[in-house]
Amino acid sequence: MRKEFVKQVDEKRLSQALLAAYADEWVAGYYYTLTAYSIQGPVAGEIAENFLKEAKEELTKHAIMIAERLQSLEVELPRDFKALFEISRCKYPELPQDPFDVDGWLIAAIKAEECAIEGYKELYELTHGKDPVTERLAVELLEDEVRHRTELMSLLSEEGLKRLVG
Repeated sequence: MRKEFVKQVDEKRLSQALLAAYADEWVAGYYYTLTAYSIQGPVAGEIAENFLKEAKEELTKHAIMIAERLQSLEVELPRDFKALFEISRCKYPELPQDPFDVDGWLIAAIKAEECAIEGYKELYELTHGKDPVTERLAVELLEDEVRHRTELMSLLSEEGLKRLVG
């Protein structure tokens, strides 16, 4: 691992945190795409569009940013796709069986975003003042995930909001 800009960070813990975050982005991208093509009902089109936009950001922005950081730290990415789910920190919440339960699909995604938020907060705490490059990465990803959660929350019905908090 390159140490020029990484001081007093547990290298193994940093590698594990970044690999888990990388895996989480792939898992989220998959489930968001699945959701977009699974939900049904009068508002499904608008919500599917939102999920596809978020899936694209998870895979084409977040996963790439993390992969680039891992590469710069000389950490190898998993070569086996199923390993991504195994090292993922945020196992995706159970999805509703009913494709018309739009709130249920949204709640699963909100819970996934909350897990990602916690992961990036932990990455920030691990690197704050020790690894400025990864710290900045954690802040940018954290901002995106908070925005995602807010956008998803705004799509919930009043009943869905009650289900989420209740």
